[in-house]
Amino acid sequence: MKKTWSIQQPFERTSATLCDSLGISPVVADILAQRGFRRPEEAIEFLRPTLLNLFSPFCFRDMLSAVDRLSLALEQKEKVLVYGDYDVDGVTSTTLLYKILTDLGFKAVAYIPHRQDEGYGLHSESIERAAKSGVSVLITVDCGITAVSEVDLARTLGIDVIITDHHEPPEILPKAFAIVNPKMEDSGYPFRDLAGVGVAFKLAQALLQSLGTREMGIHSEIEMLDLVALGTIADLVPLTGENRIFVHYGLLQMEKTRHTGLEALLEECGLRQKTLKAGQIGFMVAPRINAAGRMDSAKAGLELLLTEDPARASELARLLTEENLSRQETEKEILEEAIALVERGPLPRVLVLSSNHWHHGVIGIVASRLVERYYRPVFMIAEDGEEAKGSARGISGYPVLEQLTTQAHLLTKFGGHSQAAGFSLLTEDIERLRAGLNEEALVFEESLYQEVLRIDRQVSLDTITGDLLRDLEKMAPFGFGNPGPILACREIPVHSVSAVGKERSHLKFRFGSQGEKEGIAFRLGEHLNELNREKRLDVAFSLDWNTFRGREDVQLMIKDIRAEADWREQSSLIGDCLNAYREVAIAQDDAEVEWLDWRNLTRDEWPLPRAKERLWVWDTTGSEPTLRQCNDFSDDSHTQEDPLGKPSNLKQGEDGDLGLIHGLPLTEEDFSEGVEKLRRLGINRIALAGFQSVNEERIRLRCGSLTREELIRIYRDLLAKAKEGNPFHYRFNPEISSNVRVAFKIFEELGLIRCQGGTEEISLEWVPAQSKLDLDSSLRYRFANDWFNRAKKFQYGLLKAKLDKTSTNWNSL
Repeated sequence: MKKTWSIQQPFERTSATLCDSLGISPVVADILAQRGFRRPEEAIEFLRPTLLNLFSPFCFRDMLSAVDRLSLALEQKEKVLVYGDYDVDGVTSTTLLYKILTDLGFKAVAYIPHRQDEGYGLHSESIERAAKSGVSVLITVDCGITAVSEVDLARTLGIDVIITDHHEPPEILPKAFAIVNPKMEDSGYPFRDLAGVGVAFKLAQALLQSLGTREMGIHSEIEMLDLVALGTIADLVPLTGENRIFVHYGLLQMEKTRHTGLEALLEECGLRQKTLKAGQIGFMVAPRINAAGRMDSAKAGLELLLTEDPARASELARLLTEENLSRQETEKEILEEAIALVERGPLPRVLVLSSNHWHHGVIGIVASRLVERYYRPVFMIAEDGEEAKGSARGISGYPVLEQLTTQAHLLTKFGGHSQAAGFSLLTEDIERLRAGLNEEALVFEESLYQEVLRIDRQVSLDTITGDLLRDLEKMAPFGFGNPGPILACREIPVHSVSAVGKERSHLKFRFGSQGEKEGIAFRLGEHLNELNREKRLDVAFSLDWNTFRGREDVQLMIKDIRAEADWREQSSLIGDCLNAYREVAIAQDDAEVEWLDWRNLTRDEWPLPRAKERLWVWDTTGSEPTLRQCNDFSDDSHTQEDPLGKPSNLKQGEDGDLGLIHGLPLTEEDFSEGVEKLRRLGINRIALAGFQSVNEERIRLRCGSLTREELIRIYRDLLAKAKEGNPFHYRFNPEISSNVRVAFKIFEELGLIRCQGGTEEISLEWVPAQSKLDLDSSLRYRFANDWFNRAKKFQYGLLKAKLDKTSTNWNSL
């Protein structure tokens, strides 16, 4: 399928700010700006992920109830069942929670249902067996949110159910003892995109913080992050927020894993003692664990991750490799059959394919392959007599679960996410499902089915260097939600092209007049002749290292290549930040601002507007600037802004309305943001009032800047604790925790401490400095210090500035 290349307009001003403030390349700065990082301090938290940014597990509304119930189970030696799922997310979730429970002294057992015999989710038969075996607490991981009748059954049998899940909740929830799911509207948790293993880890965190011992406490959290990373990568949740932190530190932990089975699996994949990337885990490690659950039973994968016997671990790792090879062969056969079915006739909007001899455990992977090939939503169904089970995969803009809901009357069971789902139905209803889904698909624009290749940045061939790749790698780990950057070159000279690989199915290029840059295009061998005729080509690619005989060179990993690509330029606006005031803002760009100087007036002397005029206040006197509207300045009613910076209830300003910047803005960014928001509202008269003298401590707090003296004091405090015992615990004092957290992040960047776990109370390992440290080598310290100095200079300048009566640009003040 021919792709449209979509390239965004550059964010020149924002990119320049990020580039200058952070010392990164213009290419990376522009990509960060496109991905929503407008402020340098936001970009720093992305580029320098830290465990210190994890949320407390007790943010979950039901977490305390879950911990209290499990505390009672531990005290009374009750039997606890961890009930999981057969994919990698489910297997790692089960492993993690079972290990934590047993290490804390619980009487725990683990169970994963058989894909073919039982299927996904909590089952009545399993609950009845659990009751007979004496289970009194059942914890679901990566499942359970739709198990209404099953939870009711468990209650009647005397089993308390704690649900930990991350799938979309239905309208009617199970009456469980506790539900821990970030996707519930009232979950209380700030981050909704956790994988199942991420939710299980949060329960483990809460248990370690509440019931931990000297042997097994919050210092043990770090040792579980390799399992969290494995499940998170495999489940294709967005690698943003907490998931990014989990995967960043989980990959580092995986390189020195204490899990015997995971170490054996890395050895089997040829990855042991190597620097690990998310892509390697997703394409080499995860499929082996998945293969067991797809082809037979997930028990082999669970046993591998639980075993402490190296010989057994190696045996199981080899078994999983064999299962994966079998899965690949089955996948290939089904894919060929599916392609033949598709190409019998015209390509429909939605592909619904079925067969009575397809393996249910593999059809989800085949669905993904068909999406790649045809760029259509795909619903693959394995028929089994009168019943059938299916897997669905979507495309951007096509909500799979929502579309399945429109056909709920045909389904016996379904659930999942916006881009992937599972379902069951009667075989006789497959044709009606096919017709129904395609009829519903008519509501979508035809353009939805045209694949768009998003280009992050157009570059010239000579900018492709090792330094650029090293800068791009700072954005890793890459995956869903944070894809590896795709660059593009227009009309670059082709020096040579040749087919390579066992079946000559790949193409190797040399680009540039001297063939100085190498590129590889996988599975494009059939296009050799047509591309060989071209002297210049448009190329879309990512970058990676090509290591040969100890030498590393930059290689173009080609995503698409055309004689003349179909380029489309997108607006540089971020969708969710568009608001109703943009058109007004454009219209106001050339309008003059009438500046009113009330800086030296007392509040009683301010000539506030008449009753028919509205007053719009950009208030900078609090910890964060806010925008509000009021009839007079004593009116306390106001409208706060939502987190995206979009006024939620503000109405458009009218001629004669007045804007007021109240208080001396702490930073230039606060001031310019206020002017911009007022002008978006059509406000052309802006007063400056209520300016106080410069408060350097307040500026320092706003910028997160610590003096060397403050850092030295905190450093000595940590050193004293480390001398008493290393690692050691540190409990944050709410009154000073902000400064201390900033200091800890700086020390972490400098390699002086390692956070091992915890939230309100954390476990730290002190790492003695091997040489004299330069504070400026910390990006956080350097930026905050520079920002403080710039903000201080700006405030003094704004206090002394002579105010022009009219101007089209606030910089002229």
